Amino acid sequence: MSDNEGSQRLLTLGEIALAKSIFGSSIVYSRVWIHHASYFPFKLQGRNTAMSPNGELYFRDWYCQDFSTQSFQFQHLFIHEMSHVWQYQRGIWVRMRGLVSGFVSYEYSFEENKKLLDYRLEQQAQIIADYFLLSKFGIKMWLARRGKDGEVSYVGSVDEQIYAKYQKVLEGFPVK
Repeated sequence: MSDNEGSQRLLTLGEIALAKSIFGSSIVYSRVWIHHASYFPFKLQGRNTAMSPNGELYFRDWYCQDFSTQSFQFQHLFIHEMSHVWQYQRGIWVRMRGLVSGFVSYEYSFEENKKLLDYRLEQQAQIIADYFLLSKFGIKMWLARRGKDGEVSYVGSVDEQIYAKYQKVLEGFPVK
């Protein structure tokens, strides 16, 4: 984390590798900029708020020089924001939908025959980021982070099939 607000950079090689572990080649990584700045003028973006309304990532206090070398919390946040980049590059108007995201829940549960694209945008991003946390750091970490500080937002029942439930919802992901 840095105090040099106002800078921007492209993704690091480590961040690209981290994102590719989830999104594969479905994102054009060379188009993704990370801003250490407010998306809104006059620094109106909250200091502890991340935003990705236009295919680029905006961080204030949570900015890191390389998210791939940071703690699981920052990697989880990075994957969540990269999910919005993925949505944006698929043609979804993330900016307009994001205006109301402060009023929608990130919480989700898995429903019969519901796939990733059947969920709201913030839920999609949480499902992807939570799956990343589960697959990279394991069930103990995933369970420990449920309901903590905006991390794992799954509110359904948990059993030995939770990984399979994520895989079923994410079937066909990443969608090109």
